[in-house]
Amino acid sequence: MKKIIALLSICALTLGVVIPALGTTIDPSSTVITGLTRDTSGGASPIVKAKWEANSDMYTDASTDPGAQIMPSGQYGVNKTIAICAIVTDPDGLADIDNVYADVFYPENIALGSSHVALPNQSGEGCGKLMQEDALAKLSKADGIELFCNKVKNLNNNLPTFNQGYDYAEICATDGELQKETAAVYCGTKNLSYEDPDGSYKVWAVAQDKVGLQGILENHFSYLPLTAFETDFTSVSYGNVRLNTHKIISGNLLWEPTASVKPTVRNVGNTRLSMKVSQDDMGLGMTNGVYNVKYDARVGSAASFANYVPYQTVTLSDALDLSEMDEMDFSIDISKFPPGHASDSYTGNMTLGAVSAAHLTCP
Repeated sequence: MKKIIALLSICALTLGVVIPALGTTIDPSSTVITGLTRDTSGGASPIVKAKWEANSDMYTDASTDPGAQIMPSGQYGVNKTIAICAIVTDPDGLADIDNVYADVFYPENIALGSSHVALPNQSGEGCGKLMQEDALAKLSKADGIELFCNKVKNLNNNLPTFNQGYDYAEICATDGELQKETAAVYCGTKNLSYEDPDGSYKVWAVAQDKVGLQGILENHFSYLPLTAFETDFTSVSYGNVRLNTHKIISGNLLWEPTASVKPTVRNVGNTRLSMKVSQDDMGLGMTNGVYNVKYDARVGSAASFANYVPYQTVTLSDALDLSEMDEMDFSIDISKFPPGHASDSYTGNMTLGAVSAAHLTCP
């Protein structure tokens, strides 16, 4: 028995194996490097003959200008569904097409800001980087011809971008590739967020055949600028105000649209924006040509108040980023209550507006 144990020990040392104690488990692990080389031998690359973007109906957009101009919703949480289409052929036959993709890239040199929330499956990186890749589905012959050779050609003919050597006459010919089914229309949809920045979005249509050869056609669509905001308040009550006493009404960061007494504003467009405000004199009048009341307003408690007199419009500092929500603070200072006023109560009208502000830039 002693000799057998000694022999096992020698074998273990020779093989570099540790014999575990009774009841333990051997769990070896190691890192293995793998690799491959794509086989692109044989055949020809697919060709993207034309491509375009449009509203979800696949052939309309918001302008008569060349290419697609897409208008955002201007409503909180309401996204814009767009269509992306391409016409693809392959010298080795349409059956050689394996997939057709659409790659959408954010506008160059526009940072999204910390308040922006990307939609599911989208990168949310901004700065010209890839937003999302989507697969396009092949339309039937009849649907493809109806879409491109009738609706697009006759109703919005400057929408597509054509690859060199192709046009409506070639693609829609009675003996052309769509008719012969050696080319096909591929389409898909994707969502743009209500808060994705306005600008020029690069799009690649990428056709890939069964051996991995690719054909790419690039174009751009415009997400049109829309400056829009909403508030959760419809009135500002200054309450009891004393003469020559600066009284501030502070907002908060809670969205309370049904019964808010603390003003809050949020950006629902696709530009950054600066708020504007103006106010009448609430019936307090003037003395020696000077208004008896003056106001202040700001967006965010870290910003400085902007001073204004009745009927003057001021633009407030501290622009709202994409989808950002912030408080609005207002104040009033009365230097004189006019004599003979019918009561101690004064009412007036405030007007809020906004102007677009420059986007944040990329590092």
